[in-house]
Amino acid sequence: MRRKYSAMLTAALMVVLSLALAGFSGCSKSPTAVVDDQSGSVTLLKRNVAAAKLLDDSYYVDQVVSAAEGGTVSLLDVQLFFPPGALKSDTLISIEIPDPTTYADHFGTDGLVFNIPVQITMSYRDAILDNVNNLSIKMAWFNTVTGEWEIIRCVNNVESKTVTAVVSHFSAYALITDE
Repeated sequence: MRRKYSAMLTAALMVVLSLALAGFSGCSKSPTAVVDDQSGSVTLLKRNVAAAKLLDDSYYVDQVVSAAEGGTVSLLDVQLFFPPGALKSDTLISIEIPDPTTYADHFGTDGLVFNIPVQITMSYRDAILDNVNNLSIKMAWFNTVTGEWEIIRCVNNVESKTVTAVVSHFSAYALITDE
């Protein structure tokens, strides 16, 4: 019982810390600000396909994550962390990279809503960063109702070249820049 309480407390502290750090990053200050610069468009960050091919030939993975224990699902440069209690029951979780040339990923089960927020970390260490300021890189989710990418609260660690966000639901997520 103590172990379960300790794991849940640790997960809750991670979520609070991630949200607190988001205020100091180059990412959105509001949870869902519409991505819209003067030209009305954003650019999806581009992957170096040769580097991705060296890492793995598969652009899809799925695994069952325990509701009680939580867990991690990873594919190429994407990692999903589920704290204990985030899921209502043991759930098949998937990561799909439909286009290996961009940092737009689909997480499933699509539309899944979590009891406790889940952490997404995406690395852009193999990104093509020509004319891109690392500080301008943000994470966004695709709103199927509006047809727009919406910036989410996130932390951009330019030293490790990762962007981390905590989310309450699954859909398509991407690394974007508005430069």
